[in-house]
Amino acid sequence: MPKQSMHRTSHQEDAGVTIGELIRPARPAMIVSGLLTALGALLSIVPFEALRNMAAIWLGETSPEGWRGSLWVWAAIAVGALFASQALYLAGLGITHLAEARLRHHLRERVVDAISSLPLGRVAQIPHGTIRKMVCDDTTSIHTLVAHVPGDATNAVVMAAAGTAYLLWADWRLACALVGLWVLALGAMLLTMSGLSGITERFGVAQTALAAATVEMLEGIKEIKGFQATDASRTRFSQARTEFSSLSYEWVSRSGKAISAMTAVLRPSTVFATVALLAVLFTSQGWTPLSATLPFFLVALGLPEGLMTLIGLMQHMYESRMAAQATADLLSLPPMPEGTHDEGEGSAPGRVDVEDVTFSYEAGSPVLHGASFTAEPGTVTALVGPSGGGKSTLARLIARFYDVDDGAVRISGVDVREATFSWLLSRVAVVLQDVALAHESVHDNIALGRPDATREQVEAAARAACIHERIARLPHGYDTILGEEGGFLSGGERQRVTLARAYLQDAPILVLDEATAQADPASERDIHQALSRLAAGRTVIIIAHRLSTIRDADQILVVDAGRITERGTHEELLAAGGRYAAMWRSQDLSEETDAAALTAQIDRLRAESAGQEEK
Repeated sequence: MPKQSMHRTSHQEDAGVTIGELIRPARPAMIVSGLLTALGALLSIVPFEALRNMAAIWLGETSPEGWRGSLWVWAAIAVGALFASQALYLAGLGITHLAEARLRHHLRERVVDAISSLPLGRVAQIPHGTIRKMVCDDTTSIHTLVAHVPGDATNAVVMAAAGTAYLLWADWRLACALVGLWVLALGAMLLTMSGLSGITERFGVAQTALAAATVEMLEGIKEIKGFQATDASRTRFSQARTEFSSLSYEWVSRSGKAISAMTAVLRPSTVFATVALLAVLFTSQGWTPLSATLPFFLVALGLPEGLMTLIGLMQHMYESRMAAQATADLLSLPPMPEGTHDEGEGSAPGRVDVEDVTFSYEAGSPVLHGASFTAEPGTVTALVGPSGGGKSTLARLIARFYDVDDGAVRISGVDVREATFSWLLSRVAVVLQDVALAHESVHDNIALGRPDATREQVEAAARAACIHERIARLPHGYDTILGEEGGFLSGGERQRVTLARAYLQDAPILVLDEATAQADPASERDIHQALSRLAAGRTVIIIAHRLSTIRDADQILVVDAGRITERGTHEELLAAGGRYAAMWRSQDLSEETDAAALTAQIDRLRAESAGQEEK
């Protein structure tokens, strides 16, 4: 592989991204939130101490002298501490929620940017449901980790610790007895919940698989209904749904009983009854004064709330960490390195050179072996051969969907690895068999490669692609949103929109991958007319299965088993009597057979119809 001058992209700095690095922009806000909510939790104990002192004054256990003996002073302290505690808690959560919103926006930009920097062929292999989960669901799931854990978890832990310390200060014997009962009960329940982390991890994997299968099924719903293949087509979706439901049931069955029992033990009525029994025992034995039991009736009821908050956060936090890890893993993928050449037309404008290219999708399993050819400016090069032979792979390497393992691909004399993405894509226009149109206006879809194009330029491109008249009949013409009411196009019409896009891009090199495969006869005629206009003066690389469409190509390459086995014009390859000649005879015979069969079927139907009329 030749030496190349590469510059470091922004995503290479993301190599080995960790969760900590992922949430680093929000970390200052998380620290401030933890401090504010911790201070709020400490202040939340003050009202209970104020009430204890007020009870002691009422019961005559404290002398009503000075400010310590004033009920109004303690009442004011209680109210002030209560409001301050809530204000600090809400301020802490508000700070992290704002930080999380900014972080989510930042992460979505990074994720979309990272996906766009991956090899195009690799992105095409990622299911749409997985991409949606990466961009939308995973970035949203980080919400708990950033927005709630610093505030709610810190508040719950500090409140529980401060509350327990306060109860120990109020009466250590009664506090130890109460906490001891809780520890015994909760310890027994937690033993039944061991091993749930593995289930939760599998749950996340199953959730991703279900999302991908659902999107796949919805995107192919027309084909499923059209071919009455509902049961067969739902197989993957059904398997993903079954796996997801099975894991959900397993998790609930293993954790539901323990959580229900834990909730029953820690609910306020149960805690109140437990404290009442212990208070009666301790006061009747003279172990503690009556006023000292009041904090237990007030504070002890709130301690389990913090524990239940932590339990609730644990599940969300685990899912949040999994989502954050998935995002970090994506950002850690090495991007396709970008070259530096971005000026000039190159040393050989419009020429395509494929030099001894070897390529494999998986290491050790090459799909192209030493492929070489040259497409001169203004000529048409056709790639033909059996399915799976490597035609589409070879064409996609020209547009740098992937990087070659060995050899080189040169556009206008420039190695595609040495060029910037913008320079390369301005020289190569690609029209694939699978049409991809955005949920935008017709104008924006055509102007995708040239967003600054005027309406006149867009309309000229549409006329060249034989689609202008159809667009004019749409409800809002070029401003019609594709996919909305009135904005639906046939397969051939959608293909012509992509041809208009390529025409407007005005790239000197055009790659066509079976552009007429999904067109009806009428649309195919218009597409061929549009292709003739589009190809004029350009270097064209075309993949075709119908050999009659490329018989006038300047050179025809037969690609079989990853090698270019034959090359020449139509007449030269027929005279050679090799694989191309056999394919030509086979297709010619097949078309004649199909035509004869169709004629026979029509004659049979006419005869049957005539017989029914006579009856």
